[in-house]
Parts: sequence; C-alpha cells; structure tokens
Amino acid sequence: MRIILYLGKGGVGKTSISSATAVSIARSGKRVLVISTDVAHSLADALGVELGTKPQEIEKNLFALEVNILAEIREHWEEFHAYFSTMLMQDGTSEIVADELTIMPGMEEMISLRHIWLAANSGNYDVIVVDAAPTGETMRLLAMPESYRWYTDKIASWHVRAMGVAAPLITKFMPKKNIFKLMPEVGEHMKELHGVLMDPEITSFRIVVNPENMVIKEALRAQTYLNLFGYKLDAVVINKVFDQKTKDPFFQCLIDRQQTYLTKINDCFYPLPIFSSKQFSEDMTGTDKLLDMAQAVFGKEDPSQIFYDDKHTHKVEKLNGKYKLHLYLPNIEIERVQMNLKGDELLIEVNNFRKNIILPNVLVGRKTESAKYHGGNLEVTFN
Repeated sequence: MRIILYLGKGGVGKTSISSATAVSIARSGKRVLVISTDVAHSLADALGVELGTKPQEIEKNLFALEVNILAEIREHWEEFHAYFSTMLMQDGTSEIVADELTIMPGMEEMISLRHIWLAANSGNYDVIVVDAAPTGETMRLLAMPESYRWYTDKIASWHVRAMGVAAPLITKFMPKKNIFKLMPEVGEHMKELHGVLMDPEITSFRIVVNPENMVIKEALRAQTYLNLFGYKLDAVVINKVFDQKTKDPFFQCLIDRQQTYLTKINDCFYPLPIFSSKQFSEDMTGTDKLLDMAQAVFGKEDPSQIFYDDKHTHKVEKLNGKYKLHLYLPNIEIERVQMNLKGDELLIEVNNFRKNIILPNVLVGRKTESAKYHGGNLEVTFN
C-alpha cells in the first residue's frame, strides 16, 4: 500500500495535482482512493462529480471522498456532540452557536486522520492520495498523531474535575454512554496511523508550489516542519508554469519573473526531484483532462513510486545545550560556502548555487557558531 499526501499554500493547485495523480494511477490498474481534507472542498469540481463523506466510485479503480466535519460528528460522534452542546447551552449559549462550538480544537484534524486510517486499514485500495488543506492546517494535521494523547488526557482530566465538583448538577445532562471511553480507542488508531505516516516505504509527502515568492517561502517552511516531524518528502511539483514562447511584452515579463523563481525552487529544494506542470489555457476538470495533466507532470514516470528515498533534506537536534542543523548537500566545496542569517531564513551560497532554509522557531534569533562538512552533510551549530 502507498499513501501520497500533497500539501502547499492555498490556491497553488493541490487539488488538481492530487486528482491528476489519482486518475493516472487508477488508469494503470491500481485501486486508488483520493481524499480531500480541505474544508474548502474543490475535489468534486476537479473530478466533475458530486462527492460525499463515503468513498464513491468515479470510474474503474478510482474512488473519492470529501471529509465533512459536521456530518462526521453527527454520524459518528453524536454522543460527544450532544454532551458538549448541552453543557454550552446550560451556560446560556444559543443552540445554533453551541452546535458550532462543539467542533473543538483538533477535532477537524482528528476526523481527517480517522478517514485516512480507515482507508489504510480497509485493504480496499492500493494507493491513497490525500488532497490536504493549506499548509498551516496540514501541519496541525500531521502533528495531531503525536499530540493526540496529550489532547485526550486534557479532556479526560477536565471531565474528571467537572464530575467531581458538579456531578449532582450535570449528571442528568450526561449521555448514557461514557463518551470518554472512546478516547483511548481513537488514540490507538492515531498511534498506528502515525507509524504508517512515518514509514517512508509507505508514505510520501509532496509539496505543490507556484513560481511566486510568497508561495516558495511557505513551501520551504512546510519542508522544514516535515523534516522536524520526521515525515518523508519525496518530490516537489511546480504548477502553473507559463509557456516560454510569446511575443507579448507583458507575458514575457511574467515569464522572465517565473524563470527567476524556477531557478530558486530548483536550488532551494535540491536534491529533491522536481516536476512541473504548465499553465493550461482551459479548466483541467474531468478524469480525461486530469490524465493529460498527470502525463504533462510525470511523463512516463509512475506517480505512485517513491521518487526520493535518501536522507532527510535537513534536520535539527540538540546536543550538549547547543542546536545543530544538518543539511544534506552532496558534492559541495565547503571552502566556498557562505552563510547569512536573515530573520527566520538561513541563506547558503556556493558559487552560483543558493539555498534558503526556513529555520524552526527554536533557532530564530540564535547566532551560528560553526559549520562542518562531512559525509555529504553540512552541520551548522547555533549557540
């Protein structure tokens, strides 16, 4: 089984690339499920069909679903929903507002992960393609498996305290089932899924970017946090690249600007494989057009394969009170390396090669102490 998760800034075309990937794999004969975890769903629009919260067969071997948080809570978490809704209404909150507020922090991410876990454990699919929410939401999604136990412990401890203090008053409002017994069970699911997402033989993460400065910076931030969490990034897909042939001076200016950013993407994400898709002149919706897009992106390559299986592009560790940033940069000459810190970015230059690294918060504001190069890794020490 394979899981491929696409992430990136909103509007870069994750849904189109995810759908195109799924269609291409399905047409090759493998059973594929494409899942959208984005609240602003557009997967149905891309595929040209109506979708629900359960897998729907689009064509042979191709299935799709959109995660609907409210519908999911009503169907599978009714006891949980009713309990917190009742508690809020007792505090004077209107019924409609109480319904909205019962979507507690982390609930959306947990439900999205549950769908991935169910699909992975169903045995019904060879490949699962995830069309993820914009980068910030996706980072919370990926952090959820590790933080879930802390999250449920907080809820459980709150429940115990509340029952100890106000049991005589609130017992009549409690559901007959003990909803908090669900938490350990779901916690085990999250733990199991975390192991699957961490397994580079099963799961690959891919960043979708456009040749634009703000998009690239957010993509670099996503790369940093994927590496910090230990998730495997195996490719970058550049979307909406303009054709280089034009006589129009306005479009030529846009093309020239894109070329600058295309060079930056290649430098910053090296040594990851980089694929690109042109800016199409028509809407690429429906499975046939999505297949054309997949062929434009991947050519004859199988999009379900693992494109990069070497070491993480970079990682951070703390040793003896100091932080070390390890960058995988094979075949560079250390004596030609220049480094500069600018805000939350570390800029590395080697001749005409330039790589930008978005620093994790723990390194922002710290000064570099030394740099060593061995085994293809540049090791930067911060004090």
